[in-house]
Amino acid sequence: MIEKQNIIRLKKRSIIKVTGEEATDFLQSLITTDVKKIGLQEIFPGALLSPQGKVIADFLIGKIKDGYLIDIFASLADILQKRLLLYKLRRKVEITQPLQEVVTVFLKNEETLSDYDSSFIDKRFPPKEKIIRIYGNTPFFSSEDHHNWDRLRIRYAIAESGQDYEIGKVFPHDINYDQIGGLAFNKGCYIGQEVVSRMHHRRAARRRILTVKSQHELTSGSNVEAETKILGYLGTCVANEALALMRLDHVKDAMNRAIALTVKNAPVTISIAENMNFTFPENSVET
Repeated sequence: MIEKQNIIRLKKRSIIKVTGEEATDFLQSLITTDVKKIGLQEIFPGALLSPQGKVIADFLIGKIKDGYLIDIFASLADILQKRLLLYKLRRKVEITQPLQEVVTVFLKNEETLSDYDSSFIDKRFPPKEKIIRIYGNTPFFSSEDHHNWDRLRIRYAIAESGQDYEIGKVFPHDINYDQIGGLAFNKGCYIGQEVVSRMHHRRAARRRILTVKSQHELTSGSNVEAETKILGYLGTCVANEALALMRLDHVKDAMNRAIALTVKNAPVTISIAENMNFTFPENSVET
């Protein structure tokens, strides 16, 4: 039996469907995800980038019978749909926003939810977490309290726009997309691909989403500081835990010099999430 607090209704999400015989090739040439490698009932992170490699829309994308389902923050849905329609040209694809579909997240799922045609495994998380997203109504009672969901995202440094970073201000590497299945490096060209590939091969990611812990309650938007220097800022917060977008070299420099990291003058601990495969730079460089 699933506990109610582990069934979370996400109200600020919208759905875009991209269907038609050319849907795969169309998306493959535009977004960061390798859509040809998406399996049935799997949903992966993806993004549409600017030519300069900055994220202009972040989302989740899954394979459906006649194309693809895109799960996106509601405030970005119209923006992404207009961009996709702009790139459509004569492609044999349809790009639609259905009437608002209910998006439900199941945490620590032990049920046979794969029986639902509209259920997807959220591939951003380690398999042990058994995170399922279902689109449409379900017979389960759900909670609108996001604390358990946000706490899980904090644990695994899984950031989302609107809470953790500004659209148009980050590269995919900044938000750990290379770590959670949101970037493809061998599928060929897509918008912003040259910048992303160069950053990847040079290991030039300066900023990352890190986890923050404190003995005090944390507040979204607060600065993380070392003495008077701002190293980054807090995004999603639950009690004394948070996500933060931070410069790796600046954090490393503060650690090397034994300078306390603080939020509102209270000490905090900064760490790399357990599922991430990057480290702090060996040599911190002041830039």
